[in-house]
Order: sequence, then C-alpha cells, then structure tokens
Amino acid sequence: LGPEGGLEPVEADRLLEAGFRPLSLGPSVLRWETAALLCMGLAHLDRGSRP
Repeated sequence: LGPEGGLEPVEADRLLEAGFRPLSLGPSVLRWETAALLCMGLAHLDRGSRP
C-alpha cells in the first residue's frame, strides 16, 4: 500500500533497509480501503485461521 504515483526510488530503498519486504497484490490498482481488507483476509488465510 502506497501513494497513487508509487514510491520514489529513495523511499523504496529506505523501506528495504528498514526490513520491509515488497509484496504484489497483482496488476490491478485497488483503492487503499480495498487493498487493506484484501491484505487482512490473505493474512488470515495464511495463518490457517477460521472465521
């Protein structure tokens, strides 16, 4: 999740240096609200949680 125009190279470098890992949700551009919900759902599934 990031700015509409993407991150500047220096911003991306700083995030990587801080230990962040890049992750793609695919080629679609999502609103941040939708992307946040998708990320939460994927994390929930990844942990083997059940509703």
